[in-house]
Amino acid sequence: MDTYGLREEVTAFIVDQARECGIAKVVLFGSRASGRFSEKSDIDLAVYGASFDRYIGILDESCPTLLTFDFVDMSQEVGEGLRERIAQEGVVLYEVCEL
Repeated sequence: MDTYGLREEVTAFIVDQARECGIAKVVLFGSRASGRFSEKSDIDLAVYGASFDRYIGILDESCPTLLTFDFVDMSQEVGEGLRERIAQEGVVLYEVCEL
């Protein structure tokens, strides 16, 4: 388990699929990012990128976990409170490094 209560294979799958789908950035937020999670807490992900629907479909169908996901499409309108919460407590799991 990593710091966020996720198996390494789950975190690796989230990152690998982001790369495969051309996602720009994935941020873990909520109870897992803040350390207030229980073993059954969901996985809250803020997703930045054009392939949002494809990416979340793959995670929902194929990610090696029984935990549920809660996704936020950051390319859509997101409430200011939620946007601030993600910025303050979020942990970047994946981000495209542009040269």
